[in-house]
Amino acid sequence: MRWYQHLYWKIFLATWLISAVLMGGLVYGLLRVSETRHWQDLLEAKAAGHAQLLIERHETGMHESSRREDDRRRGRIPLRITHLADGEVIADFRHPIPATETVNLVIESETGQQYRVDMPLPEQPVHLERMLRFLLSVQMVLILVMSALVALLVSYLVVRPINRLRDFARTLYDEQNLSSRTEGYISHRTDEIGELAREFDSMAGYVEKTLNARQNLLRDVSHELRAPLARLQVAAGILEQQSGEQINALHSQISRECDQLAHLIDELMSLSRLDDMALELQPPVPLKPLLEQIRQDYALLYPEHEICVQVEPESLKFTQSRVLLNRILGNALQNALKYTPEGGRITLNAYRQNQQLCLSVSDNGPGVDASLLKDIFEPFVRGGSPQQGYGLGLSILRGAVRRLGGEVHAENISGGGFKLTVCLSDESA
Repeated sequence: MRWYQHLYWKIFLATWLISAVLMGGLVYGLLRVSETRHWQDLLEAKAAGHAQLLIERHETGMHESSRREDDRRRGRIPLRITHLADGEVIADFRHPIPATETVNLVIESETGQQYRVDMPLPEQPVHLERMLRFLLSVQMVLILVMSALVALLVSYLVVRPINRLRDFARTLYDEQNLSSRTEGYISHRTDEIGELAREFDSMAGYVEKTLNARQNLLRDVSHELRAPLARLQVAAGILEQQSGEQINALHSQISRECDQLAHLIDELMSLSRLDDMALELQPPVPLKPLLEQIRQDYALLYPEHEICVQVEPESLKFTQSRVLLNRILGNALQNALKYTPEGGRITLNAYRQNQQLCLSVSDNGPGVDASLLKDIFEPFVRGGSPQQGYGLGLSILRGAVRRLGGEVHAENISGGGFKLTVCLSDESA
């Protein structure tokens, strides 16, 4: 990176130039006003003296020829002199004089007569020499030095914390230390740079959490796949030494293990595909028929359980992905059916609360250990015995809910039972 591409020098040059122009313009303007005032005072004094001489000669009756001769010697100043008593103009402009301002004086002669003197002030010419003197003056040098110091200070105050953030980002990448955070005063600043530092910390925390979750997921997947594979290897080894009925039994065991592996892989694929699923708003459809259809499908598979549907009000509608809705409610029902004893009751409830569409699935089973509630939606966390599933159903449920822009909450029911509550945004209702 070239020196002029650094943010420090860009801020320095911009601040320096702007400060120099503003301060130089202000000082030059003040000097110009002072010089103009001085020049105007000189003209007024000269005009007053010239007018006094003309008035004196008018009152003494001096001839016009003598007056013109005296004007040529002294250099004529354009004046209009008016006798205030009778309005007589005793002197006037010979030619129109362009002026932006007129000075009015009242002069009293030696005889006690009062006269009004009007003198136009021509614009003061701007000389290049005067501008050059100002640019090379001590004031301009001081202005440049002060503006440079201000620019250096501003550049330092802005760029220094940004460089600290850059070093922090490099530490994350070079050392792979995702637990590091911005230190010192930067993260405690109350300005935009402090907010940026805190956003960096939040981003680093999110990346660390995501990578750790993926590492844990890979470890858990490896563990889950290793067990059925080991059983398959044992079954294959025994199969080589057995025959007859024992071979048929081993065939059945191998088939079950393969089915479990296929189911586990399907669950993992469903979990990974949630973020890539396209979402489109669909025409609103009544929610109750959708829930009734889901209830009927699972009632056929689990006739030993009672599944009920409650929708209040019955006019509730749904406008988003029905595939995700089926996945959410299907996983919730499967989880409830898995842990609810035969003859148990499962309730699927839909209602509106705080401008949200809420769906809940509750059962009267044993519930979940309170220590597992906060982690129940993490992959491979089981609420019951290890033999009951892989612990991916609720993880897929949470992913589908978040894909719809909602949230899910799990809780135990007092008196026994477990309840999942899903709340979706307004556009889903």
